[in-house]
Amino acid sequence: MDSSDLIETSIVIPVRDRPDLLVECLRAIGQQSIDFARCEVIVCDDGSQENIRGAVQSWVPFFPHFKLVRQRPLGPAAARNLGIRNSGGEIVVFVDSDVLPEKEMVRQLVEYLKVNSSWMGAEAALIPCGKGSGPLWDAPVSVEGGRFHTAAIAYRRGALVRAGGFDEEFKFPACEDVDLAARVLEQGVIGFVPGAVARHPRRRITLRTHWRGQRHWKYAAILAARYGFSAFPEKSAGVFPRLRIALSAVVTFPTGRFLTGLKYMRHSLAEGSLACAFALFDVLCGLIALPDILISRIPERRTYIESQ
Repeated sequence: MDSSDLIETSIVIPVRDRPDLLVECLRAIGQQSIDFARCEVIVCDDGSQENIRGAVQSWVPFFPHFKLVRQRPLGPAAARNLGIRNSGGEIVVFVDSDVLPEKEMVRQLVEYLKVNSSWMGAEAALIPCGKGSGPLWDAPVSVEGGRFHTAAIAYRRGALVRAGGFDEEFKFPACEDVDLAARVLEQGVIGFVPGAVARHPRRRITLRTHWRGQRHWKYAAILAARYGFSAFPEKSAGVFPRLRIALSAVVTFPTGRFLTGLKYMRHSLAEGSLACAFALFDVLCGLIALPDILISRIPERRTYIESQ
């Protein structure tokens, strides 16, 4: 019997650089309460310039089924598709390279999918960690589900194939996970497993962070035009979805951040003032993003994963 026939679960970890964080992620994966004889770990290197191979070297003997696959820098969506193509499990668990899954996370996601036949996916709780706090620190959060962060989520292979994989038009880490979820939700339920927990470090928000954020509005416009929602499925984009995203980029989103900064001045005048300044900069970023939001072409949703 081929060893691939034993694989039930595939853990796919996309990475670009930051090998130190990848090592910590692999350490947490190695502590999972699962049978590694029936589980493979696939690290998908998205064109890293840093030494990813050296970072994973010591973990290769630890996992009975381990792969390191590499591509030129195409983005996290393409890296995850690379992992799917190289995987053999009927359940594919996605874990980002900077995420620390708690011991029971993978086991619980897999078991819930086995028990609930109508579930096409199982979402873990994603909790921020680290010392930073306040409006100048950020991390993805999912405490009640419905966020579909691919930082910690599992899908049935069949659902991924029918969805066509991740849309590789999403070159940056924004909205590609929700786009996939929208297509999977057409097939069935993506359940939430509160006992499956992963920790995501908070990161300091800078002017560069805000500048990079303006390119994400293009992807939000794609979601709105394709599926009629803004950011997440429960938030309707209305009759004029592109205008709704444009309003969010220039007015709603910066205003919310500005008010948050004002409130935080009671705790720290310096941090709150800087957050307000960044929010004003967001208005400029939103204006720059308007052509992408209002007039750019909405690409057709391609199929990136074929059935084997």
